[in-house]
Amino acid sequence: MKKGNWVVLFLVIVFISFNSMACGSKASPENSKAAKANTPWFTEGRSLEKNDDFESTEYYLENSVTGRHIYSVETKPTGIANGEKVPVVIYTHGQSGYATNFYAIYSRLAKEKIAAFSFECCGGNKSGAKSEGSKLFPAHYTSRMTDLETVLAKVKTLDYVDTDRIFLFGESYGGVTSSFVAASHNEIAGLILLSTGINEQMMAREEDDETYIPENDSDEPFEKIKGYTGDVILFNGEQDFAYEGGKNQIDAYNKRSEGSAVFYSLPNSGHSYSELDDAGKEFVITTMIDFIGER
Repeated sequence: MKKGNWVVLFLVIVFISFNSMACGSKASPENSKAAKANTPWFTEGRSLEKNDDFESTEYYLENSVTGRHIYSVETKPTGIANGEKVPVVIYTHGQSGYATNFYAIYSRLAKEKIAAFSFECCGGNKSGAKSEGSKLFPAHYTSRMTDLETVLAKVKTLDYVDTDRIFLFGESYGGVTSSFVAASHNEIAGLILLSTGINEQMMAREEDDETYIPENDSDEPFEKIKGYTGDVILFNGEQDFAYEGGKNQIDAYNKRSEGSAVFYSLPNSGHSYSELDDAGKEFVITTMIDFIGER
């Protein structure tokens, strides 16, 4: 073959190869959809568990303040009639935790047609984190407040939720988060706190904490929480380091002009639900059911 022909052939081969690569890089609608479904922060619900009492769905919510993605679990009781509305509890875990920390509680409440929405705070878990921001652990409560605000906004859009019967539940550090958020949301039907209490240990922070949001904080936390005028119950184990802080928090709530506040002391129990004895765990669940049912 003549030299000129070799050059022409070479150019033809290069042209064909380039076009093949270009065409191959174009994603079909099906491929685009599949790629979206496999992204780490999926927003379309995926079934997590389904049984006779409830169905749990997992998905991510985007926090518009921080830009981070929050792993969330929505638990809907079975047997809800068309158009029926049910109460819901939003669960906030402690300094380190998971969205399913309170499975033992919300699975029982589902039998009473009480829905649940739980989530993992961004920067609220270092090992096995599902929410974005594991390197930020332990994220400050002022940052976690924006996660809870994001979740609260989502819960209000669920068509089976009675928006007049939304309850906040917070354990330990999550109790501080929930207490502060409730202070600006008097539409919340009730505040349920466990193993928590405002004290120096709970309120401490590092000076260079990048997750600290000063406008969400207060130099007078006991005054801040009094902004919530609804009813409050607080459970603390007698061996809990937060015990006295919890009593002081309830005392502050009882200085309000409206809203009740009750402190429950749990014997033979330490800090967090997992450190309650069997009687204490059962008492928390049955008291929650009664508290929600009365409101």
